[in-house]
Amino acid sequence: MQPLISPVDHESRTNSYRAEEENRGTEATPLLQRFPRYQSNDNHYRTRAVVSLLLLILLSGIVIGTYLLIIQSRSENVLPPIEVPELYVSRLQWDKNKEVDQVNLVPQLKKNTVIVVQTDTDGCNCTITCSTLLNSMQENGTRLQYNFLVSPDGETFEALGWRRNSVIFPDYSANAIILAFIGNYTQEAPSTAQVMQAKIFLENSISQQHLDLNFDIIGKKTKELPKYLFLELSKFPQWNKQLSDMV
Repeated sequence: MQPLISPVDHESRTNSYRAEEENRGTEATPLLQRFPRYQSNDNHYRTRAVVSLLLLILLSGIVIGTYLLIIQSRSENVLPPIEVPELYVSRLQWDKNKEVDQVNLVPQLKKNTVIVVQTDTDGCNCTITCSTLLNSMQENGTRLQYNFLVSPDGETFEALGWRRNSVIFPDYSANAIILAFIGNYTQEAPSTAQVMQAKIFLENSISQQHLDLNFDIIGKKTKELPKYLFLELSKFPQWNKQLSDMV
């Protein structure tokens, strides 16, 4: 009669058998044991790559944000450009006769030529002295044959205005205005304020539809050649060298 095997002994033998089988499998197939390790390393490298990419994106965002803040701060500290207004003196303001006749008015058409001359007179330095000078220039009863004048202190004085043609240069009278620079510029250049005021006047004339966008500036001699005035105005893009008197 065979002895009975207790449950404890049976379980111990079973466990021992399974352990031996596992050891045999491990010894026979060692690659199966190493495979999980390679898989673990791949996951580790992949995780590091993802984290590095996220850190790079975060740092890039910080750099871009800092740059935008700097640009915004600089733009807020920059003062906007100051537009210099045109200093305009109408005929009624300076003419002591206080009369502006309504004869010989021409239709309001865009002019395409600005003829620049000098008055061949002394200069002036304010509205009062310039008004006195202009009144003395027409004391003999002859109306000033300039459409507008620019003073050395940077004011535009109205004379014939836009609706009267000058007779100084008949060939241009229909399509041109005469812009006179008060003073004599055969030996010295016009003031910065005078040149700037002329530029503002021309720009405003275009915006107010008095002057064609593609107008020409022509320098002409009256009594003396205003050499330094023409040299200064030749820097304007509208300057027409071919039609201007030679410097």
